[in-house]
Amino acid sequence: MKKIDFPLYKIEAAEMVRLGLPIVVSQLGIVAMGVADTIQVSNITGKSAASVAASGLSNSLIFTIAIVSILALGVVAPMISKAAAEGKSSEINLLFKATQRVSWFLGTLTAISTILFGFFLDKLGQDAEVVALSGSYNIVVSLSIIPMLVFIGLRQLSDGLGKTQLAMGVTLSALLLNIFLNWLFINGIGFLPRLELFGAGIATFISRCYMAVALWIGIRGQPIFKPFIQPSQEKYQHLVKKILTIGLPSGMQGFFEVAVFAGAVVVIGWYGKYQQAAHQIAINMCSVTYMMVTGIASAGGIRVGHFWGLHDRHKILVSGNTALSIAGIFMAICATILILFHQFLIGLYTSDAEVVPIATTLLLIGGLFQLSDGLQATALGILRGIADVNIPTGITLFAYWIVGLPIGYFLGEFYGLKAAGVWLGLTAGLTASAILLCWRFYSMVRKIKV
Repeated sequence: MKKIDFPLYKIEAAEMVRLGLPIVVSQLGIVAMGVADTIQVSNITGKSAASVAASGLSNSLIFTIAIVSILALGVVAPMISKAAAEGKSSEINLLFKATQRVSWFLGTLTAISTILFGFFLDKLGQDAEVVALSGSYNIVVSLSIIPMLVFIGLRQLSDGLGKTQLAMGVTLSALLLNIFLNWLFINGIGFLPRLELFGAGIATFISRCYMAVALWIGIRGQPIFKPFIQPSQEKYQHLVKKILTIGLPSGMQGFFEVAVFAGAVVVIGWYGKYQQAAHQIAINMCSVTYMMVTGIASAGGIRVGHFWGLHDRHKILVSGNTALSIAGIFMAICATILILFHQFLIGLYTSDAEVVPIATTLLLIGGLFQLSDGLQATALGILRGIADVNIPTGITLFAYWIVGLPIGYFLGEFYGLKAAGVWLGLTAGLTASAILLCWRFYSMVRKIKV
């Protein structure tokens, strides 16, 4: 039995925390905008439950489609890290240019798709008041996907080169801006009319435009990035194709997971607006922990990609083990917080007597699936680091749509557990995904040639 190299693991853990913590905070800032919207629209007098349910329905639809593009762009940072390890500066320059083209293309395509799908929300058997409120909000938040993906595309350069603090600073300042603009547009101040839920959508759009512009200014202003943003006559169309070839299957991994949660929103909507509002509150909090652990996954992917560029199988394994360990510890802490402080957390959103007991049950179930969610997300990240995307995509399809949603539908409909039954099914799907994806990583590492 090979002795564990604890000093090497200690060094790798420190490097991953240094690299990953700003990404975690940045991811948290992005999802916290949705949390801020939900909390602030929940205070709209007379429309609290309907406004929360409407924002949840629209954001679920948008995020379900946008996650494909978000994760597709996410493969670039490990590619840049690998190129840096190999000393290929010109390739980083071309990757940056290719990523900008891809981000604008995917952003426009995603925005058009989510706007068009928004016109069919009334066909999903949802509460009429919820559908009516979501209309204009869905359009403006859909448009905000374009600047958000431009920001994520820009972030691949800074993250891939290990300068993760820049995007973190931009994201946190954008979050503060979003909270202020929510207050301004939801309530109406002075000459500004009271726009309620639509106002929250406008605030999100402005904040995401700010993110893209601020990060571009930050990149242009730092000398370390200048060699990689210079004009070049070299063609980069082959890298556009490469990003899409690797990125889109990676994006489908996230789609299968997020789509099953969006499917859960639709199923839970059949049980009424209180069940749906409770689901939105609980999933809001679980989305925060999920997006934070994807920061750990991104850091793991970058480190694995770096050692892949160096053809060092042992350190690939060390990086993968470290990322999974950090994710497991982090999500165990999150689970403890969600379970012990569920009453306080739900109270931040609502005191509605119909919603609170349902949200309590869902949040306790959410606490139970934190570990599985963290491990499967991180396993996907480190697999992207070695450009393994096709088989993991099949695994996620199986776990969520063959295991998760059918079990959830069965428990919700035939056992009368409603939203709680759907969430138990999702837990089963996440667990299956975590087990199979971890197995895939270790089997692939054994095959890497050194």
